Amino acid sequence: MKIIYASCLCSKEKFADLFKDSDKMPGQQVQKYHRLIVEGLIENNIDVQVVTVLPITRMNCKRIYLKREQEVNNEIKYYYLPILNIPVLKNIISLINSFWYVFIKCFRNRNYCVIGDVLNISACAGALCAAKILKIRNIGIVTDIPSLLSKNKNSLSVKISTQLISSFDSYVFLTENMNGLVNKKGKPYLVIEGQVDINMRDFENEFNGKHDKKICIYAGGLQKIYGIGILVDAFLLANVENAELHLYGNGDFEDELKEICRKHTSIRYFGVMPNDYIVSEEIKATLLINPRPTSEEYTKYSFPSKNMEYMASGTSVLSTKLLGMPEEYYPYVFLIEDESVEGLAKALRNVLSMDPAKLHENGLRAKEFVIKEKNNVIQASKILRLF
Repeated sequence: MKIIYASCLCSKEKFADLFKDSDKMPGQQVQKYHRLIVEGLIENNIDVQVVTVLPITRMNCKRIYLKREQEVNNEIKYYYLPILNIPVLKNIISLINSFWYVFIKCFRNRNYCVIGDVLNISACAGALCAAKILKIRNIGIVTDIPSLLSKNKNSLSVKISTQLISSFDSYVFLTENMNGLVNKKGKPYLVIEGQVDINMRDFENEFNGKHDKKICIYAGGLQKIYGIGILVDAFLLANVENAELHLYGNGDFEDELKEICRKHTSIRYFGVMPNDYIVSEEIKATLLINPRPTSEEYTKYSFPSKNMEYMASGTSVLSTKLLGMPEEYYPYVFLIEDESVEGLAKALRNVLSMDPAKLHENGLRAKEFVIKEKNNVIQASKILRLF
């Protein structure tokens, strides 16, 4: 079996080069999610060809035209489709190029299967059309529900995405609730809430390697809807001695956060940093936090990849009881039962007052669990069985 993987995935070097001068860098978690799946497939001895529509827009990249390129990086074969970076035209041209590349590839070798990131309409729609015409098996990776992401549920992009999702032969979902919402025809599906890099087993989280201060970290989108304001207020209310809250990312809370940092030295904002750097800081931290409110409808259909990354670091995790988080995770994370400012402040005080050695041991247990049960090689093998 050979696989064509249609998405926005590019090598770390390519990503860094594209956005080295941009203050609007697209989300690195999307890149990491798909890279881990592809690396997992390769570790299962599968030949993978990544077909990529690079994640550039006029907002994050000044270049108007990018020629097609091929790259082999860490055993991943990338084919970057040519891009004319002009709104609408970019999507149409990328879709056509994706179609022809996949069509020719699969016409010459019918042993290919197609995996598509349904949120990348251009790459995925072109690849799926080619697969349908040639009767090639295909799987859609559904990491979010388009109608829940968009403020306008009746927009053209939402309608196209919804139709695209319904056209796949089978699916990989993040949560069981996704299946009930999307898979109306009862097609074969698989629930994989995420995966961790199997190579994290080689990164030691040592008690003696921790920061002297009790460093708490949040890394991800700084949107108000994700509870960042509540987290900051709760941390200040908790007033834990010798503790700091470090935040990474960008979003609509960014300006307000910078103002808070000027007033409170215990809150520090580091902006957007490379994922490898953030992981190294997570390993040295005392506690990793995800305050995402469970009252929002979308939480039934999501499992934040940051929780997987947090757990793989070996540092203890404090998280809300996300509706999309299976109960098997509960013994390995500290749960926020009361999501108010006062409730979160209490949870922070309770966890940070624990014996440091026991807190560290809890983080190592979580790491052992995800490395053993949720690594990207095992998760990729499940996708292969679905095929």
